[in-house]
Amino acid sequence: MVYRSKGFTLVELMVTLGVAAIALSIAVPSFQTQILNNRSIALGEDFASAVNYARSEAVKRAGRVSLCASKNGTACDGVWTDGFMAFVDTAATDTTTPPVVGLVLRIWEKPDANALISVTSDGNDVTFIRYTSLGTLARVNDEPLVIAAEQKKCKGKAARQINIGLSGLVSVNSVACTAY
Repeated sequence: MVYRSKGFTLVELMVTLGVAAIALSIAVPSFQTQILNNRSIALGEDFASAVNYARSEAVKRAGRVSLCASKNGTACDGVWTDGFMAFVDTAATDTTTPPVVGLVLRIWEKPDANALISVTSDGNDVTFIRYTSLGTLARVNDEPLVIAAEQKKCKGKAARQINIGLSGLVSVNSVACTAY
């Protein structure tokens, strides 16, 4: 009577491990790129959501609501990648006067260290976004805002460009990643 053992031989096991190693070495870099691209997309969509939140709160409260960069969630003091907050703006006018933080409505924590966010109007950096009670942008310089949000080392069209017209409407576009 001949007994056959059930299992793998050492050669079969080594071939299987070799094939698995090759497959992983091909797949892992593309997974990392996919993760960076997804983070980049999420960053842009989160920022667009924050802008829409500020606009809807301005209309709901029938008063000015602003969004600004904030390190600590209590004052407008930082760059957009430090985090940002939405608050009731108690500044005296809708013009270029800096916002005055009233009731803080929501705080967004600092995004990933590789996040890049810039807010510009007519090529100039903007430190706050102010909405009026009608849901329109406050007339800071009569130019729409352009927001660029992306993750460093993303690939393809995973970056987001958020445009805010003077009417306050927000549009989000996929654009090519630039930060390598």
